[in-house]
Parts: sequence; structure tokens; C-alpha cells
Amino acid sequence: MKINMFLPGIGHSGGVQMATDYLNYFSKHGNDVICYVPFTGAYYGWKRILFPKSIYRILRSKDLRGKWISHNITVKFVPFIDNIFVRNADITIATSWLTSYWVYKLRPQKGAKVYFIQDFETWGKERENSKVKASYQLPYDLRVSVSTELHDRLMKETDASSSVICNGIPESYIIKTREYGSNNNDIVIGIPFREKRAVKQDIKNTSFGINSLLTFVKKHPNIKLKTFGFKKPKDFPKQIKFLENPSREELNEWYDSVNLFYVPSIYEGWGLPAMEAMARGCVVLGSDTGCLKELGRHLKNCYKIQNMTDQEELFKGLEILCRSQNLRKNISKNAISTVKYYSFEKEANKFLELLNKL
Repeated sequence: MKINMFLPGIGHSGGVQMATDYLNYFSKHGNDVICYVPFTGAYYGWKRILFPKSIYRILRSKDLRGKWISHNITVKFVPFIDNIFVRNADITIATSWLTSYWVYKLRPQKGAKVYFIQDFETWGKERENSKVKASYQLPYDLRVSVSTELHDRLMKETDASSSVICNGIPESYIIKTREYGSNNNDIVIGIPFREKRAVKQDIKNTSFGINSLLTFVKKHPNIKLKTFGFKKPKDFPKQIKFLENPSREELNEWYDSVNLFYVPSIYEGWGLPAMEAMARGCVVLGSDTGCLKELGRHLKNCYKIQNMTDQEELFKGLEILCRSQNLRKNISKNAISTVKYYSFEKEANKFLELLNKL
């Protein structure tokens, strides 16, 4: 098959990573794939067309596609998404609410239209959120959502049905077992650093998470803190070691150095970092949303927090896990076993089967 995929930008995010990973899988299995990206990135409206800073960033980038995107994929940067710049194909895939409108306007010769939905993207202003919800009701040939929770929300709020394909972890990234030190005091807590993604409420809740951990380690100075992200902010707390723009290998090593992995998000469409951490045997603390709602079991393969803005509840969970090495071992072991059932290869094959039916 000829498969076209459309990204709003090529920035570092779990959503972009999963979209391009699927495209790479389709390519390895004999399909002709192209990923289209507009020069200006994720902008809309006449005021943002040909946004100078975006073009400058692209031209000056040392690694245009990022260390974590497979270089087997053909990425085409075009002025904007239009029939003129897009080839005819069998399948055309939108990967965000913005790209869904671009794909919807393409001629039928560009392929059967597929909407790959990784999040309920209503984190903007009301006018934008109305466009987001309307995008889920566009007459696509197939919608694919990444979790049962997301599928249910799409049905409840927009009456949009979808096929569920959970995001998975490559089998080569899933470790068989994890070694543990004998000293209960040698604990490292990790947290993903992600930029604010909402106008009214920061659903990633990163600032709250970082400030809470800094408060926690004041009472436990032996505990170390680590984070990773695309770019280290200015004036970032020195108490937290920051890994900037890691490759996949570097990120796996980072997870291996962390005992507890705290995801402060209030809501996740899927939440790839939590699943990546589980695959490396980390004990994940997070809310009952995204992948943790799909496959997480409290005190079995993760630790679930009910109120993600309650610092005392977080501290209680950290205290419990820090005190009991046996509990950490059991959760770690079960986390690895759970993730094996959600390997990327299994989920990607399900996705490809759906496309073949179209």
C-alpha cells in the first residue's frame, strides 16, 4: 500500500514518536510510506502562516527530525498541506485535530482517510476546543484511538466511534528482570519534564510535580531526583539532574537508573513515559488515566494517586514505596510482565490489519 501520514510538526513528543514508529513499522512490512510536515509546524490562521521563527528553527536545526525518529522514514516538508504537494495513495492518516481538517479536504485519490487520535486535545481556548470536538465528527473512513478511556470519551462527548489500538513498547526495550541494590536509602525518583499544554489548567501538571518532589527531598536528603525533556529551561532547579533531548538508548539507561517514576499528569490520552518506565522495571506513580487506567493495577504493577493536586497523598505514596524494598520489587516485576502483553509489534500489526481492510 501507499500510505501518507501528516504531522502538525516534528517536535519532540510521545505522540510524534508513536506516529512515526507506526509509519516505520508499515514501511518494514512492505508498504510505501511518506510523512508530510508543513514548514510552519502546528500553526493555523492567517496570522500564523509562514511563521518566521518556525522556518528559522527548521533551517537551523542540527538534527531536523530528532534523535528518536527513524531515519528510514521519508519526511517531506511542504509549504502547507494541499492536493498539489501530496501524492496519490491508498491510505492517508491524520495525527492531530489540526491535521484532521487538512486530510479531510484532500481529494479521494489521496487515499482512504484515517484519523489516528492519541488524545482528547481540548487544552486550548473555547473557540479552539470547539474545533477539536468537531474534528472527531468529520466523516472519516476509520478512527483509531489509543485507549479504551479515550474511545469512551469520544463516544460520550462527540458520539464518535473508534477502533482501539493501544500504544505499545518495542519488545527489545522490555527488560527481563531488574537488579536491586541492598541499600533502601539509595533511591532515585524520576519525573518527565513536559511543557504546559493548557490555557485553563496544565494537564501535564509538571510544575506541581517538580515543586512537590523538591519539598519531599528536603525531608529525605538521601533521595536523588532526575528528569528528562526536549530542552532544559532556564533557571531549572539544580537539585534535579536534567537529561536533555535523549536518544532512545540514552533514555533507556535513564529509566534503568530510576527506582520510582512519578508522572504528575492529571489526564493522559495514553501516557507513553509511564509505559516506557514500566518496561524498564521502574515503579510508576500516577493517576488513573491513560495507560495506567488501561493496564495499571494499584499496588500490583503501579501506584495510583486519586488526587493529582494533593501533595500529602503523593508524599504518602512515596513514603510507602521508599520504606518497602519488597513492595518495589513486586511492583517492578509485575510491571515488566504486564507490558509484555502490550508490545509495540502486536499493536502495530493490529493497526496494519485495519488499514489493509480499507
